[in-house]
Amino acid sequence: MYSLDKAVGLVTKWPADRKKERDEIISLLEEVIKDCRNAIQVWQGYLDAPGDPGDRWTLISWMGPERVKQLHEINLSAKEHIKRVSGIAGPEASRFIIFDEDIIEMAYRQLRPDETGSDAAKAAVQVMNGRIDYVRGLIERIRSTAPTGKPAVKAAKAKK
Repeated sequence: MYSLDKAVGLVTKWPADRKKERDEIISLLEEVIKDCRNAIQVWQGYLDAPGDPGDRWTLISWMGPERVKQLHEINLSAKEHIKRVSGIAGPEASRFIIFDEDIIEMAYRQLRPDETGSDAAKAAVQVMNGRIDYVRGLIERIRSTAPTGKPAVKAAKAKK
């Protein structure tokens, strides 16, 4: 999530004439929150109807392939939104995006000793709620920071 921090840091320094881009970034961050909420619904769906316990090694065997696939697709959507945010903010934000951890809590991991699939799902819901709060904080940071007074540098017009 370093790229999001970097992007928001850059956006808060933008001049007032970049309002359209600021608004687009806020909209994309709101989409990331929707992705996080969708992931919570998948995790909560597992908690509401867990099915048969899986093996003691992998969370995937507890969640089932359909839920894991749903989380994967949600994660792809969130990554695309984050990539667009970083792209709008500029190369300083987007150059490290490939190193960012997934914002969506995935089921591609081993269970810890004495952890069940339900334990992992409860922890995932907590993590996702924390990430929603984090992205809301980024949105609030953009909204509460007044644009700078300097207009962006425009390219010189060609002489006729």
